[in-house]
Amino acid sequence: MRGAVPPSKSTQLASLISAGVTCATIFFQSNVATAQDDPSAPRPADLQAVEQDLQREQAAKDDATRMAERAAADAAKIQNDMVEAARRIQDRERALTGLEAQLSNLEEQRAEMAAALINKDAQMREVLLALERLAVRPTDAILLQPLRPADAIRSGLVLSAAIPALTENAARLQIELEALYTTRTKIVDRRSTLALEALSLIEDQTRLEKLHAEKASLQKGFERQATDSEKRIAALAREANDLRELLDSVIAERKRQGEEESKRMVREAPVLTPPDGAAPTPDIVAARRPTPPTPARSFSKARGTLPFPAEGRLSQRYGEGTESEGLAKGIVITTRTAAQVVSPFDGVVAFAGPFRGYGQLLILEHSEGYHTLLAGMSRLDGAVGQRVLAGEPVGVMSPEGDPSLYVELRRDGQPINPLPWLATRTNEKSG
Repeated sequence: MRGAVPPSKSTQLASLISAGVTCATIFFQSNVATAQDDPSAPRPADLQAVEQDLQREQAAKDDATRMAERAAADAAKIQNDMVEAARRIQDRERALTGLEAQLSNLEEQRAEMAAALINKDAQMREVLLALERLAVRPTDAILLQPLRPADAIRSGLVLSAAIPALTENAARLQIELEALYTTRTKIVDRRSTLALEALSLIEDQTRLEKLHAEKASLQKGFERQATDSEKRIAALAREANDLRELLDSVIAERKRQGEEESKRMVREAPVLTPPDGAAPTPDIVAARRPTPPTPARSFSKARGTLPFPAEGRLSQRYGEGTESEGLAKGIVITTRTAAQVVSPFDGVVAFAGPFRGYGQLLILEHSEGYHTLLAGMSRLDGAVGQRVLAGEPVGVMSPEGDPSLYVELRRDGQPINPLPWLATRTNEKSG
């Protein structure tokens, strides 16, 4: 109408807001009605239940992660405790060997001193009896002698002149007797110390056995996973004709296992995909890539620092002639009975079991293509695939006879002299 007043801008804005609210109300009511009519539409209660399930799954995952971390920490602690226990056992074995050597030397000294004293005692008895007869009945002694009186008197003077020498001999005998008594006292003391060391050795061995039991309980799952590998390794041992063939087969098997592990890590990696048509982001690429394992310690840098696998006497060196195989490809350590055997360096057990004339054989794979071979043990404490630390116990020698541990070091399958790699011991050069 021509006379109507046009609405103001504020009135127009208010009208628009009112219309918008009305439309939103109608849209919300229609959606609620649709949700009530459609049984497949998510309900608030269903969404809450799903959220609770997700929270429970996340909590279970966090618990499992914490349990795995605690188990790994427990396993690492047990492993370090085993290294320390094995070190103490080898220290006890070294001390016992030294005490036994000292005791043997003291026993030999005592026997020599006793025999010398017995001989000197017989000589002194004859001289003293002659002097005693001369001193008590000098006239009778002269009359009974088949010599002329002048000769008899001269003999008496000679015996009288011998008295200072006899006195000096008696003083020396006294010193030797005191030395004998001192030696006997040392023998008693060494025997007492030897008994205490033997008792401490038994206690350390008992503690190590408990640690072995704890470690075994933590590794039950690992042992189940390693069963197939052990079967394949055992089959390889039956097929190999010599140590070189066995080592080559073990290296190939370890390579195959590593490739399978890498493929498994790729399969189990989180599957993250970018939106359609978008290129993968760096985060997605990193998540798809398997996590690389922790790099192993460098074996080549440990030259001259490796501990001897067992305490004992070096009875065969690398390169010496042998009756059966020509030049020796390793060394032999003659040990105590039931001596503890340890890993000389960090590594993975690549083979554990009997092999032909070597008896119980253990092959440890180190970094940079190095392998240590240990043979002659009566018991093995390592399983195929198990990671071991330097100094960790891996076996025990025979409890009887004169046990001998055979040690070989190989680089890329070829035997090399292990002595330059081992730490020099007292009174023993690495060669």
